[in-house]
Amino acid sequence: MTEPNTVSFSMPGGTGSAAIARRSVISIEAGLPLGVRHRVALMLSELVANAVQHGGAGPTEILEVRVESTTQRVRVEVVDPGWHGEEPPQRIQHPDGGYGLLLVEHLADGWGREATAAGGSLAWFELDLDGLQDS
Repeated sequence: MTEPNTVSFSMPGGTGSAAIARRSVISIEAGLPLGVRHRVALMLSELVANAVQHGGAGPTEILEVRVESTTQRVRVEVVDPGWHGEEPPQRIQHPDGGYGLLLVEHLADGWGREATAAGGSLAWFELDLDGLQDS
């Protein structure tokens, strides 16, 4: 078995962070074909948008992203800072929004979210690469 290829980067939160995450993951190879990187970028942008909306990742906060891949699987993690004791703002439901995590659930082979010791959260997804290498 080969060693995983791991790429990590930090980025500011805020409204433009999902686009930054998409561009970043498409531009890094991480041992993944371009088609797979596009799929990963879509799911990553949903986790990042969720971290901004629900995880306290405003423009002065830092998000941590980690992409680990082998020839069989890719795992992506996003760590947000949390609200540091503050109450999150009231979520305004838009009738055409709120489907990002359903998309991740549909496209990923596994995903989840867990609390971090620092008070934030780690959201992740995994994607089996068998059959996707040529996508």
